[in-house]
Amino acid sequence: MSPNRARKHHILPRKFLERFSRDNRIWVLDFETKGQNNVRLEEAAVIKDFYTVKTINLQEDDLIEQKFLSDIEGKCDPAITEVINNQTFSKGNTWALLANYIALMYNRIPLFRQILLETYEQFYGKTVDDLYENEEMYYELMNELKKKSPDIEVLPFEEAKKAKDKLEISADISRTFYIVQMMNYAASLVPIIHKMTPNLLLARKYLDAKFITGDVPIIPISRKKTFSSTWFNDPDCDLYFPLSSHCCLVLNYDSLPKSNYASSQRIAWINHLVACNCTRIVLSEEESFVWMRENSTISSDAHELVEAWGEEKKTILRGAHIDKKRPATCRNDWGHLRSKDPEN
Repeated sequence: MSPNRARKHHILPRKFLERFSRDNRIWVLDFETKGQNNVRLEEAAVIKDFYTVKTINLQEDDLIEQKFLSDIEGKCDPAITEVINNQTFSKGNTWALLANYIALMYNRIPLFRQILLETYEQFYGKTVDDLYENEEMYYELMNELKKKSPDIEVLPFEEAKKAKDKLEISADISRTFYIVQMMNYAASLVPIIHKMTPNLLLARKYLDAKFITGDVPIIPISRKKTFSSTWFNDPDCDLYFPLSSHCCLVLNYDSLPKSNYASSQRIAWINHLVACNCTRIVLSEEESFVWMRENSTISSDAHELVEAWGEEKKTILRGAHIDKKRPATCRNDWGHLRSKDPEN
C-alpha cells in the first residue's frame, strides 16, 4: 500500500461541487438514510477508495484520483468558469476540453459500476441456465473443472438441475477493472459529445429557483414519449448537465447553440430529473430547492422528495435484462460498488 495515499475520493469533483455550495459547505440530501445535512465540501459525495487501483507492483495507489482525474479537472475548470461567466460558448479549445470533461463526468459515478455489475450478473445467470439445459455442455465443463481441482465433487446432471434452483448468482468486479472500463468508455464518448451542440439554461439571480446536482450529474431525456436506451446521434434527445446553481448545460443535435433564461418551472423540472435519476444523493446550495411533482405542481420540500422516491431507488434495476426469466438483483450499495482487487 502506498504511504500517505488519499483514501477519501470524490465521486463528483470538488471544484464542481463548489459551484453548488456556499461558504465551503453544501447541502446533501440522502435518499438511503432519508436525511439532509449541510457538510463541508471535503466530506461531500465521498466514497472511500473508490478510484484506488493496483499498479504493476501490486501496490494500492491513488494515482487515478490524485493525478488522472485531478489533472483533467484542473485543465477544464477555467473553461467551465469561462462558459458560466460569459454565458456562451466559444468553439475551439474550450469546447474540446469540455467534451473530455463531460465524457468523464458521465461515467466516473457509482451508476456506471451499478450498470456494469448488474449486466455481468445477468450474463452469468443466463450462462448457468444454459449450462443446465445441455447435458453434454455440463459434463464438458465439469471435466475441465475436475482437471484443475481434482477434489471437486461432480453431481449427476439431473441432480445438479434440481440443485440449480437453490443457487444465488452474484458477481464481483475488481476495482481496477472498473477504472479501466471507465477510462475506455470515456475515451469512446469524447468524439460523440464533441459533435453535439452545447446550449445554456440560466437561472436568474433574483429568483429563488436554483439548479441542483446529484450522483448522476448528466441526464439524457427524450423529447418523445418513447425513449431508446442510447442517446448517441439521437436528434430527439437532450442531455441536461447542471454546471452550477445558476447554469445548466444542455447538449443536443440542434443546428445552432442557444443561451436562454429558464423559468422557475423549467428549473423545478430539471431538478426533478436530477432527483429521480440519482442513485442515492442530490446536492444543493440551499436546504430547500424547487422540484416538480409527478402532477406538474412545484414543491420546495426536500423531505417530501425523499418520501416520493426513496424506496424506488432501492429496487430499481439499471443493468441489462439479458434473461427475463431470471430476476436481477438491484446492486446499488456504494460499499459493494467500490469492491476490492484480488490479492495476487
